[in-house]
Amino acid sequence: MKGSILITGATGTVGRAASEYLSDRGYRVLGTGRSIEQDELFDRVEALDLLEQEDVETLEQLIEEEDVDVIMHLAWNVSEENFDTGRKWQGNMEMFENVLEIARETETEAFINGSSVHAGTGDIPAYTAEASLENTPEPYRSSIDPEKDYDMRKQDPEKLLDPRIEKPDSPYGESKIETENRTREAVVSGDLQIGLSLRIGGVNPKDEKEIEGEPYYSSLYYSHADLGRTIARVIDADPEKRQGYYQMYGISDNPGRVFNIENPFVGR
Repeated sequence: MKGSILITGATGTVGRAASEYLSDRGYRVLGTGRSIEQDELFDRVEALDLLEQEDVETLEQLIEEEDVDVIMHLAWNVSEENFDTGRKWQGNMEMFENVLEIARETETEAFINGSSVHAGTGDIPAYTAEASLENTPEPYRSSIDPEKDYDMRKQDPEKLLDPRIEKPDSPYGESKIETENRTREAVVSGDLQIGLSLRIGGVNPKDEKEIEGEPYYSSLYYSHADLGRTIARVIDADPEKRQGYYQMYGISDNPGRVFNIENPFVGR
């Protein structure tokens, strides 16, 4: 029998894409959200507000009852805090800390932290809300520009963005770095066996490589298959052989890619 995973914020675009991939392949998927209803993607759902103590306690009970192997934390109030809001919202960090503490208390084998590319794109104005390609330094500008033939992944791979570098492009990026650091600390302290901070790029409901009105989206695109494959490998990982903390970009191997996408879980 395949392993089980609980996804918070499961009704969001990333949560649904991951759930569909996993459920289609026989994994047991549990989903939570502030407003969530049962559908074929999930084996079980719970409508929970992760800022309410009673609901936090219900989540812990759910994880213990269902013998969850992996928690993937995606719950985030994007209307209050995203890369283009220019502000932080403390509730997001409170939700994160609540779920991380549950992972510790229940001795869940692996914790996947849904981070963001915006934790490391501080030198790339093309990826900000203003999408300023002209202010983006070379060689990133030429690689991102769809009108150029330059491809950094092939011509200058040593310059690809390192997923361990902390260069937030917004307050939202700063918050995601904080979640990365907290996940790492939990692994180093021995509270978690496997911790993965996945700096997620462009995931969209229709799984399209290009989005109208977003000229540089294709270099950020993260396919549903690549997303799901990484999560599946974390579920299947032997904690004794693959224990530790990992941090990586969740980006597909796109033309114009400026991110290092080495992935210890899928062997690339």
